[in-house]
Amino acid sequence: MPEHPADSNHAEPSATPRQIVVGRINQTWGLKGHVKVTPFTSNPERLVTGAELYVAGKPTRVLESVSPQGYPIMQFAGYTTREAAERLRDELIEIDEATLPELPADEYYVDDLEGLTVVSSTGDEIGELVEVLTTGANDVYVVRRPGEKDLLVPAIPDILLNVDLEAGRMTIEVIPGLLPD
Repeated sequence: MPEHPADSNHAEPSATPRQIVVGRINQTWGLKGHVKVTPFTSNPERLVTGAELYVAGKPTRVLESVSPQGYPIMQFAGYTTREAAERLRDELIEIDEATLPELPADEYYVDDLEGLTVVSSTGDEIGELVEVLTTGANDVYVVRRPGEKDLLVPAIPDILLNVDLEAGRMTIEVIPGLLPD
């Protein structure tokens, strides 16, 4: 199953390292360059004081990271005034893909799954996996089907048969009721 939320893109190494989105800056907080952040990672260690990451596509370091009201408040090197921090509104916070750890077998990063072609166990193409929804019990894969409503596929062992990242394909068992009539 994937690591959540979307801290992903763990594929074959390429000549140009990819950046993985781990958060978005919402607005300024205070007068010393702090900003409110929406994290897009399940790993809080990615957004701690001293972390090296990218803000607005530029490498920077986290000078301070606290969560006094339940969400991260961060200050970045080079943005220590309210005016400087204001320029960061709506910017993404990213890390290098190379810093992601290898996952155990049968676990995947969300970005690795998004874009896979979803096929049935009989080889019929169903659609493209476009989103992974995190729910309390299990993940749900949103599969886009051309000319039809999106299909919601629960990520459970009885349905998810195989993921082949190299082939760009996910095989599922189409149980009764999964596909609309």
